[in-house]
Amino acid sequence: MASLSNKKRGFGRKPKASVSPDMNVTPLVDVVLVLLIIFMVLAPVVNAHYLGRLPPPDDKDQQLAEANPDNLPLVMRVTEREGDSGQIEPVFSVGAIELEREDAPDRLGRLLAGRADKVIYVDAANETDYGYVLQGMSFAKDAENVVNDLVREQARDAGQDVAAVASLRVTAVLVTREIPVD
Repeated sequence: MASLSNKKRGFGRKPKASVSPDMNVTPLVDVVLVLLIIFMVLAPVVNAHYLGRLPPPDDKDQQLAEANPDNLPLVMRVTEREGDSGQIEPVFSVGAIELEREDAPDRLGRLLAGRADKVIYVDAANETDYGYVLQGMSFAKDAENVVNDLVREQARDAGQDVAAVASLRVTAVLVTREIPVD
């Protein structure tokens, strides 16, 4: 009988091992390292298209650029005045230089092309008609096309593939508080 009792003990259940709550983080670390390498490789490529500075081409734009140095924000003021016929008309100005309505986006675009930041602050007097303010914002956004055309033209002249040049974004910010004049 002693041998029978030994057999019963051999077939008995063993105590269960406790479950270990440790997570295997090796695959997570591998994925994070691969993503880090990808972003490190792509970082210079993303910024490469924003390095070019284009000088303003004519005397009017040169005066406009000199009146608005790069270390100060570019502010387009929208005001109203009474015209020759007695009607109220909008006045779009950058610094002391008044912009013509027909070429305002072109001049703003040429001015922005030479700046590192592509931001135009649109400042309007409280009594200015909101439609004129929207027109000023529209001029600022239309300047984006001019900037991109100038960058593509410069890339074409340099022999680069124009399709590979990234599009630049121009930001128009409506100012809610008056920016003091020098």
